[in-house]
Amino acid sequence: MIRTIQLLRYLTDAQMRRRVTAATNKVEAFNGFSEWVRFGNRGVITDNDPVEQEKAVKFNALLTNCLIFHNTLDIAQAVRELQAEGWKVDPQDLAAAS
Repeated sequence: MIRTIQLLRYLTDAQMRRRVTAATNKVEAFNGFSEWVRFGNRGVITDNDPVEQEKAVKFNALLTNCLIFHNTLDIAQAVRELQAEGWKVDPQDLAAAS
């Protein structure tokens, strides 16, 4: 019953569908970037030990998050430099960049 109610809300609420689509797109983008980041054995986990498998997955997610954070810092530094040079930075442009 709960699933049916949620599905009906989803079908009748356009704003909810937009939010769900936006969230799904973010997750898919993260997963795609995470796959691109993988290294060693082309990202294939060859260990049969579940603990080692979990480590490999979590280390890859950590590396992916570190790269995203570093990129964010680089963008913030570039924006600060532009502002110091007198450029007006529109918040909507920043929102699109993020």
